[in-house]
This record gives sequence, structure tokens and C-alpha cells, in this order.
Amino acid sequence: MTEIDLVTGFLGAGKTTFIKKYGDFLKRKNIKFAVVENEFGAPGVDSAILQSKFGNVTEIAGGCICCTMKTGFHDIIKDLCQVCDRIIVEPSGIFNSDDFFDVIKSPDLKDKCRAGMCITLVDPHSVVRLNEAERSVLASELADMGCILWTKMDIQPQVDINEVKTGLRDIVRSIDIDEDIPYFPSPSHMLEDEDFEKLMGIRPVHRVHTRIYTDHTMIFQSTRLYPKGVYTIEDIQCCVKHMTSNEEYGEISRIKGFVKSPNGTISVNCTVSDRLFEYLEDGCVMLNIIGRKLNRKKITECLNAYAKADL
Repeated sequence: MTEIDLVTGFLGAGKTTFIKKYGDFLKRKNIKFAVVENEFGAPGVDSAILQSKFGNVTEIAGGCICCTMKTGFHDIIKDLCQVCDRIIVEPSGIFNSDDFFDVIKSPDLKDKCRAGMCITLVDPHSVVRLNEAERSVLASELADMGCILWTKMDIQPQVDINEVKTGLRDIVRSIDIDEDIPYFPSPSHMLEDEDFEKLMGIRPVHRVHTRIYTDHTMIFQSTRLYPKGVYTIEDIQCCVKHMTSNEEYGEISRIKGFVKSPNGTISVNCTVSDRLFEYLEDGCVMLNIIGRKLNRKKITECLNAYAKADL
């Protein structure tokens, strides 16, 4: 029976980075696996990264597999169960885990697959910065997970983990879960093979909770833009800082993609807690932006204002 590994976490929690390491471990163990990558918005860079590394990645884009893409997700799992020992599912950062279990327990899948590793990745820097809608999403991701895995613990500044745990406890209490969800002892950047062995055995825990029925596309939006100008890292840093600190652009939760630089491209990877920019020799110029009440016109104007003329 095929094991379905569910790796959840809010936007920018570090799911793709974790799956790269986990996939390497499965390859060393000669375990045949595939990855199902869900992008809430337009097709993104995460699936391309995983495809180049592992070669068996199916992308579902333009919605989330718990709402508008549930039927397509069901059919993909049904097909992959015939050829894989394990299927790693990386849902969008906007996700409800209850719907995942509905799918894999459906009549024509329940005898072909079962839940394997089920974990939620949490960036502790982000928890106190989540707005109400984002906290609701994280609560539904946490509800039935076997454990929480800390990510980005090697990034400064250090945070008060006890304060973060209190915040997470409040988040799950919003859906009437009174118990604490276990924490995996090692953070994501320190995982060794023996840790992955243990993680593979962490199954879901079906806790009694208030289920959230939400069409996430009615709350969150995604827009893909193709900036035409040329940027230095300082240019795009200032642009992102301006957009994420002014409500006229909307409530931006995630910016990811590439912009043109004088000698190639700049990788842009921004969440509610951290902003990473890196010069690259090449990359497809585009930005995926996810959030609430996004003002595409204003965002485009801001990108143009900080850009230099195209060379």
C-alpha cells in the first residue's frame, strides 16, 4: 500500500527545502517516490526546483487541493499509487488538512494508499506576525498532524520558543483543540538520516476539532507579474519593503520569483518573517505574489518605480 507523506506549513515555512532533503534520503534508501506540488497561484518555481532534482514531480496550480483542485488531486494520487512506494504531497501554504484525509479515505483510494508521515513545518519567526486569516489557515493545517517541525532556526534573530509555543497553542484552541501538538526534537536544518527514519513513522493524530469549511480563493488572491526593468538587490529590497508596509498594495503574505539584474537575475523569496535575495546567473523573470485584497495596479506601479530602464 502506498504511503502518502503530507508536508504542510504556511506560506514560506520551508516546505520545498525540507522535501529536497527528504527526497535525497529516500533516494539513498532506494525508495520509489513521487512529489505532488500544489501552487495556490500560477505555476511556480518550487516544482521546477524539485523536478530538476528528482524528476517525478506533478504540479497542480491555480488553486488549492483542498478547495478548487480536490478532484484533480484525487486522480493524480490514484495514478501514482500504481507505481510509487511513497508520494510526498506539498500542498500550498494555504491548505486545510481535513480535506486531504477526505481524499485518501475516499472509496476508490482507501485500499490503495494510507497516510504516512504527516507533519507541519513552522517558522517560529512568523507566528506572531500572522493576521487572523493566516492564523485560521495554520490552525487547519495543524489539526491532525503528528508533529510540528521547526524551520529557519538557524536564521537570526533568535526567537523566544516558549512564546511561540504559546502562540501556536492559542491558534489550535481557536478550533477547539486543547491538547498540545508534539514538537520534533531536531530543527529542519539539523536533520540526519536517523531523524528522517523517525519522521517517516510519525502518523496523523485525528484530534476532535471544529472543522473549517472555506474556499480559500474567496479570501486569498494570487497574482503573477513580469517586471520589465532591471534591479540591484538594494532596489528590489526597497521595493518589497515599501509594498509590504503599505496597505494600499494589499495584505501581502508571500512574494517569490525572479527579477532581472544587470548580470542575470535576482531570486526573490519573501515571507511574513524573512526576505531573501540572491544574485543568479539565470532565471525566468516573474514574481508570484499571494495575499489578501491585492492591488495589482499599485504593485505594478511600485515595481516600475524602483526599476532601472531595461538594458
